[in-house]
Amino acid sequence: MEKYKLVKYTKGSIILKYSQKAKDCFYIISKGSVIVYNDFYNNSHIYKMGHIIGLIASITKEPYYSTMEAAEDVELWEIKIENINRINNKHLIKRISNHLSSILELWLSKYYSLIIKNKIDLYNKEDILIMASIYKENGFIDASHKLCLSYMNLLSKDYDAEHLNNIKKFMKTLIKSKEPELIENNSYKMYKGYCIYTELEATNRIYYIKSGKVGIYNIADSDYITRIIYPAQYIIDAYSPNLEYKTLFTTAIVLEDSVIDILTKEELIKILHDNAEFRFQMIKMTSMKVISTILKIKSVKKTNLKDKLIVLIYSILKIETLFDEKKYIKLYYKIKDIKNMIHDDADTDDIRAALKNIDYLEFDNFNNIIITDTDEYFKEYESYTK
Repeated sequence: MEKYKLVKYTKGSIILKYSQKAKDCFYIISKGSVIVYNDFYNNSHIYKMGHIIGLIASITKEPYYSTMEAAEDVELWEIKIENINRINNKHLIKRISNHLSSILELWLSKYYSLIIKNKIDLYNKEDILIMASIYKENGFIDASHKLCLSYMNLLSKDYDAEHLNNIKKFMKTLIKSKEPELIENNSYKMYKGYCIYTELEATNRIYYIKSGKVGIYNIADSDYITRIIYPAQYIIDAYSPNLEYKTLFTTAIVLEDSVIDILTKEELIKILHDNAEFRFQMIKMTSMKVISTILKIKSVKKTNLKDKLIVLIYSILKIETLFDEKKYIKLYYKIKDIKNMIHDDADTDDIRAALKNIDYLEFDNFNNIIITDTDEYFKEYESYTK
């Protein structure tokens, strides 16, 4: 670590402060421990030697989402964000990648624990026919079929013949989507409606969206929840989560014809090591996933419906504009998606009315949500949060 600056803080010193503008660097704890806490989620953590702090806010240029205080005298390696492109240590690259995946999983588990009313659903999946019917009723036919197929392959031995026959009968009502076409090497053309994987099993693969859009969903509280819709240049990690929350397992559905690369984690780490530009993009993208999840938590915590929606739309736009700074955006989210993301008791008419009262947001003739000027929306959001 001789390339990086060693900094020291005495016990009780504030290293990073919640809501303040992020510095142009992050830290790795070399000695001592740091306590982390914030104003919007009532818990704290202790980070010890080897833990990375400050990276997510710094690389996304978002305000710090937690305060970090020296729990004892600490020593930290300070790394400038600009030096990420110069890292050639594969072990450090893997540590950063694992750190970001772990933090994302942690915040996702907090998000789901807030929005899911039936807490049993955090640890158990519903009956397979209920889940498959929900996807079918919402137009995700291939997801419904693949969910049943995964169930038959993995869990059929645990149920009686009548239940299995009911599943087989249900599957006969479903039409499979067109299978992907190999373009070259590990790159595939995937067609609208195709289900890449279901929440019943992890594929242990990484999916890089070169073009198109992919929606990430799961079933809880007898309905589907839209976790996020990813545009081009995003990576989807379909490896098994470390935490036990069943809601961390998801279903991925192609929402428009897409070109997607399929990788193993080892192949991804090699690309991150060899390609500095892609490494920076990957770290920034995963960091923005964390920021977007935290914003959703803040949205859920709001009491006023319009306030909830302002923050939620902001969280969606941070994903949409990370690699494509377009001003005018048609969102793929339906009003029902929005409702399920905040799990609010308001009906869809109330949500639509509240959305129409938000500046720079409107609906087209097909009820698609349109952001007319993302730059102005971001300025309004900054004024709103001051």
